[in-house]
Amino acid sequence: MKTSYTIALSAFILCCFVSIGLYFLLTPVVIQDEGYVYYLRPGITKRLVVDELTQQGIITHPVLLSMYVFPQKNSALKVGEYHFLKGSTPYSIWKQITSGTGLLYRPLPIIPGWTFKQLRAELLKAQGLRHTTAALSDKQIMEYLGNTNLSPEGEFFPETYNYTRGDSDLSILKRAFHLMQVKLQSAWNKRSAGLPYHSPYEALITASMIEREGYLNSERPVIAGVLINRLKKNMLLQIDAAVIFGLGDRYDGKIYKQNLLEDTPYNTYLHKGLPPTPIAMPGLSSLEAATMPQQNDFYYYVAKGDGSHQFSSTLQAHNEAVKASINKQTSDPLLLTH
Repeated sequence: MKTSYTIALSAFILCCFVSIGLYFLLTPVVIQDEGYVYYLRPGITKRLVVDELTQQGIITHPVLLSMYVFPQKNSALKVGEYHFLKGSTPYSIWKQITSGTGLLYRPLPIIPGWTFKQLRAELLKAQGLRHTTAALSDKQIMEYLGNTNLSPEGEFFPETYNYTRGDSDLSILKRAFHLMQVKLQSAWNKRSAGLPYHSPYEALITASMIEREGYLNSERPVIAGVLINRLKKNMLLQIDAAVIFGLGDRYDGKIYKQNLLEDTPYNTYLHKGLPPTPIAMPGLSSLEAATMPQQNDFYYYVAKGDGSHQFSSTLQAHNEAVKASINKQTSDPLLLTH
């Protein structure tokens, strides 16, 4: 009789304990509308996680949580920054950090037309990103990507890349580099016949100039047509954006006549053909324009001052367009001809 009573009492106590444990595990502990952000850093142990969540006021009964998590030998912690939504329970929180779900991702946009120098500067500003490239040269970065002899300019596709705290800047560069290879090859495979390119790289160089010269997407295929026409005629391309790139940090926002006489590899007023490398990172519309340009008889264009251009087939018509543009911007020392 006594033994039966003891067993029944023990079973009752066990049921109560299990009920309390389940109640604790399934009761919401995140009550903020915006949820709660927690960074699970590399090398941290389960015990430290329990301690930190307790210190931060998320877990109120660390002993009960410890009794739940420590017997789980195969539940490895997944490093990352987590967003615990409002209503999260100790059970759902532990499930998140052992499965890697619910990570908090931050966006890093790469803007079409950026140079690699601008991209590196933005990577350094990105919060939560491991900055592993700060001490590396451009060449060392390209060595990491497996392309030692390739200039990094233009080689990273403009897109928004999401990352979580602890990711490295090299991982973003690797993704952007790979995506540019995919997009460039796709555009190259669909290219128009008769283009004066010897390789996809030359199409990339052209696309980078189109990106910097064309403000309107609708005009990019037209600008591409102008460049193709000039290349086929062995004419000087006369691309201001290439000259600007060649000036580097000396560019002050204006191009002066003396800049057009300066012998840099990117001065397309002095050197025929394409520049030696891209001058910026082209977006998809510029890649497609470079490989599928509009067929036209234009050889010249001049900026109107509103983002659009006036296209001309003859030098005489172009000179008239230049005069009209200068009349609107008589105080601007910038040379607008191409």
